[in-house]
Amino acid sequence: MQSIKTITLSILFLMFSVFSLKAQQSPPFETIISFFEAFHQKDSIKLSSFFDPQARVLFTSNDADGQPQKRSLSVEEFVIRVCDREAKPVWDERLGIPEVIKHQNLATIWVPFEFYLDTEFSHSGYNFFQLFWNGEGWKIILIADTRE
Repeated sequence: MQSIKTITLSILFLMFSVFSLKAQQSPPFETIISFFEAFHQKDSIKLSSFFDPQARVLFTSNDADGQPQKRSLSVEEFVIRVCDREAKPVWDERLGIPEVIKHQNLATIWVPFEFYLDTEFSHSGYNFFQLFWNGEGWKIILIADTRE
């Protein structure tokens, strides 16, 4: 009877370990794809769920004189801007091919983008994401972007 318990517990432990490993092996960029689905759907609850509680959002650009500038928003401000926008013009952020670097529980993703208002080109640049694996999923700890 003891060996059946031991075998059963071993199988359960192995299954739990495999499921945990499989979840961690999910590509971090899948989180970004889902993030942008929520972004385009203006789903504030889903969009907020992608962020770590201590996450930051930064925007970088150059001013009219070419001087670098940086703006930051809280995650709450970012989510409100994205989700409370008017229906028109439609925001359409089109992503290019990402560069993903992952090691253990940290991932960095660079992905070019083009941003359209309705069908008219607005600006382009790169999105920079840092994600942290919290044991259950990838959470965004930093978003920064460039704008040209």
